[in-house]
Amino acid sequence: MSMVPASPMLADPDLVGNIENLVALTSGQYTLGSLILMVSYGAHFAFIVYFLMTSLTLAPRYRIVPILSAIVMASAGLSLLREFSLWEASYAFDGALFQPLAEGNVFTNAFRYGNWTITVPILLTQLPIAFALARPELHKRAARMIVPAVLMIWTGLYGQFGETADLSRLNLWGVISTLFFVWMLVEVRGVIGAAIRNSPVSLAAWPKNIWWYFLATWGIYPIAYALPQLGLTGDIVVGRQLLFSIADISTKLVYGILLSRYVLRRSALEGYAPAAEALETSPLGASAASACGD
Repeated sequence: MSMVPASPMLADPDLVGNIENLVALTSGQYTLGSLILMVSYGAHFAFIVYFLMTSLTLAPRYRIVPILSAIVMASAGLSLLREFSLWEASYAFDGALFQPLAEGNVFTNAFRYGNWTITVPILLTQLPIAFALARPELHKRAARMIVPAVLMIWTGLYGQFGETADLSRLNLWGVISTLFFVWMLVEVRGVIGAAIRNSPVSLAAWPKNIWWYFLATWGIYPIAYALPQLGLTGDIVVGRQLLFSIADISTKLVYGILLSRYVLRRSALEGYAPAAEALETSPLGASAASACGD
């Protein structure tokens, strides 16, 4: 992305919510932003079928894990498609730059937050299900993760509307949101600890690796949230969309694949023949297939 000076203020910063409505973009920046959003919603839609098909190879108790991922893919895909449509509608080319607020259309990142309110509780609930925690503990652990997660999202949503004027609102509510984020991480770590104790010996490394992956990918969101503090430029606008999209694909799509691969291996170890055959393990796969008469 080429560096360009910040464009002059095109609207009242107190009224437009997000910095996308204050910054004119070069043709390259506008096209790159469109491409980022298009790839994001396309990737989520494409993997709906993958997760549904994956569920067919799992033991019944684990099938809900990829099915939930398919639901997340559909929800996130629709939200990102809405963001893409709004991006396309809210900029107009004036012969030199793509100017925001085209025909009165205001761009907002609020649809992402609305989608996270739906998908984040699902993503968190997948963990104790995949790790086969007992039902009473599963419900308790899920609730303890979801409460701080939703508070994190809503306080972040309120704070991000302060990014175009006085950054003190962005920073204050960013700190509050981060406190809820840390609370959520503590609860997730508790689930990981229970998962390590509950996993078969051969799969004990999976919860640990998923934990480190969780930290690395979810940590992208606070960076994207704080990015407007670096200035009002086209590069910041596009860079934030890139970070948000990388985080969404990592924490939803790739995360779903990891959990699906874990429960596939767990299904095979528990003697479920289709899972063993899907893995083509030996002698586990051969013995499971033999037991089915194949």
